[in-house]
Formats: sequence, C-alpha cells, structure tokens
Amino acid sequence: MSDLARPAPALSPMTRFGPDDAPRILAHLLMLDTDDRMLRFGHGIRDEGLASYVARLDYVRDHVHGLNDARGDIVALAHIAMHDGDVDFGLSVTRPYRGQGLGHALFSHVIAMAQRGGAARVLCYSISPAVLHMAGLHGFRRSGGNPAAPLALQLPSPAPASLSRSRAAA
Repeated sequence: MSDLARPAPALSPMTRFGPDDAPRILAHLLMLDTDDRMLRFGHGIRDEGLASYVARLDYVRDHVHGLNDARGDIVALAHIAMHDGDVDFGLSVTRPYRGQGLGHALFSHVIAMAQRGGAARVLCYSISPAVLHMAGLHGFRRSGGNPAAPLALQLPSPAPASLSRSRAAA
C-alpha cells in the first residue's frame, strides 16, 4: 500500500507533558537521526546530550506539548520556552509521521501559547527548512533585514482589561 493510500493514524489530542513524561520525551528525541538532531537543535547532539537536555526541562516555566500515537509514543513534540516577553521553541516530528500536518499543528500551537502567555514576540532559531517555511507562512521576518537575526513574529499587544470589558458590554 502506498503512503498516500494509508489511512492517517489515530493520535491523541495535543497533550502538555510533565516530569513523569521525561522517559517518553527522551525516547522521542533519541529516534531523531543525526541530520534531524542538527535541524532540531542547531548543532550535533549525542544521546548523552539529549538525556541532559531532557533532565533540564523546566515543566513549570516552559511548555512541553505534543501528540501521542495509539501506543502512547510521542510522535510530535514542541518545547516552548518563555522568557522576558519572548518565546522561543523547538519542534520535532518522527519520520513516519511527517507530511501529515503535525508540524503545522505544533507551530500554530506555539503561536497560540505565546499569545495566551502575553508574549510580545515569538523567535525562531531553527535551521530546519520545514520550520523556516512554516515561519514564513505565519509571518515571521528577520528584524532590520539582518540575515543573522532570528526570525521573529511580533504579536499584537493584548487589549487592556478595561477595554476588553467595555467592548464586551457594548
């Protein structure tokens, strides 16, 4: 059966992961090959580095979300780090699940989380062609035309609470 004729697999709704999910997060990242790790992290990273990365995840400050397959394996993962009014993120989708829109779902989720968290902008440091393409589709731009600057998406300022209430009452 060709990939086009294969039905889409059943996946969980978007899930926020916590410390108890660290072994599954690590298993997901270990499935990434050398090229995928380079694209995801921007540098070569060995298994020990991935284990250290997962051990340092801050599940209170940051948001670690993703999708699971029917067996409970993480097949798509987003790490959203919020700091100083900015959000940066990393995305990964395991090879068998690519081309099914999961990266786009994660990307949209990152932007929505940034907006809900009151971030001023979302920064994209990725070197992945797929992520850079999605960033362009979502309106990310390099500030000042600087090719070395990260791609950034300026988010609209949230309306003051009093404005929101008066509009709702109108």
